[in-house]
Amino acid sequence: MAISSTARTLLAGVLLATLAGCTAPVATTPAPPAGPPGAQTLTPSGEATPICPVRRSLPASANPPQRILARGDEQRLVAGVDPSDATMSHWNSSTQQFEGFNIDLLLEVARALWPEGNPRDRIEFRVVPPGQGAFEMLNRGEIDLIATSLTASCERAKEVLFSNDYLDSGQTVLVRAREGRPEFAGVEQLGGHRVCAANNTTSLAAIRRYQTAGGQRLVPVAAEHSIDCLVMLRQGQVDGVSTDENILQGFAQMAPDTMLVTEPPRPDQRFCTYNLSDDCRWFTDEPHAFAFRLEDLELAAFVNHALALPGTRQAWLTAHARWLVGHPDAGRDPGTGARTPMMPSPGEPVTSWPPPRPSAAPTD
Repeated sequence: MAISSTARTLLAGVLLATLAGCTAPVATTPAPPAGPPGAQTLTPSGEATPICPVRRSLPASANPPQRILARGDEQRLVAGVDPSDATMSHWNSSTQQFEGFNIDLLLEVARALWPEGNPRDRIEFRVVPPGQGAFEMLNRGEIDLIATSLTASCERAKEVLFSNDYLDSGQTVLVRAREGRPEFAGVEQLGGHRVCAANNTTSLAAIRRYQTAGGQRLVPVAAEHSIDCLVMLRQGQVDGVSTDENILQGFAQMAPDTMLVTEPPRPDQRFCTYNLSDDCRWFTDEPHAFAFRLEDLELAAFVNHALALPGTRQAWLTAHARWLVGHPDAGRDPGTGARTPMMPSPGEPVTSWPPPRPSAAPTD
């Protein structure tokens, strides 16, 4: 396994050491590739209704990507990862390797492409910056795919090709703990307070949009990386860190003086449409997917094939039990015959983006 040596890796390693104290339906004919950017579906009345099936991707294909195999003896899958994401793709200085939920799924992709040998020997991990910087590395050909905690969104789908959704998550807030309780009970109490997220991310955009029931807005604070926000939270420079729950769970594990908010947002701001649990505090909908260059259809289709394999579905559950205990999307018991997140039920309809919000409860 080759690992790029960058200043960002070193910085993330220092910070971590300090703190540690959906998918295509089953059909008889394959679905066509995703339409070009700007494509619209017209209603019978002729009105343009944009449809963005961010949980869907290309039909799965077992045909190996020839571009990767053409590398001969140096065949490697080059994956862009975040070294500071404790639950998804962190760098373990003890084992000298990347570990996490995303890493376990990537190993299954490598195992599907190269059944013989150690799948770790077939993956080269390279550190990528958050947001747009990772897309730039992808489009320059420096990496084959992005495997960070990346949200598949309609806006991003104009720039990259997404795999099938492999984890349903959502944005919430990490705050300081006071005597075993969060300093702020929920996002509604953070109106007028400083909430930090990484620059050029959907998390920061959501903070800017959020308005409490009382009409107050959150005060957005941008940092280079979400782990920088955690440092600022512990130093009292911000009042909350907001990003996807799977990332914040890792931060809470590293910093025992912090905890997730416990109250959900008000009903008209709550996004839990695809969540498999009743315990959901999300105010955005964040389907997670791997990202590829728009023209890399073969690789995306093969990754979708690998995600759908029975071994990968079991690996998903095993990885969740190790890295994401307590995350609301806990998958489903394969013994029931129900799907895991990257396996849609037959005939499951394509949904528009974003999913509909529940109506607010009537008031007296």
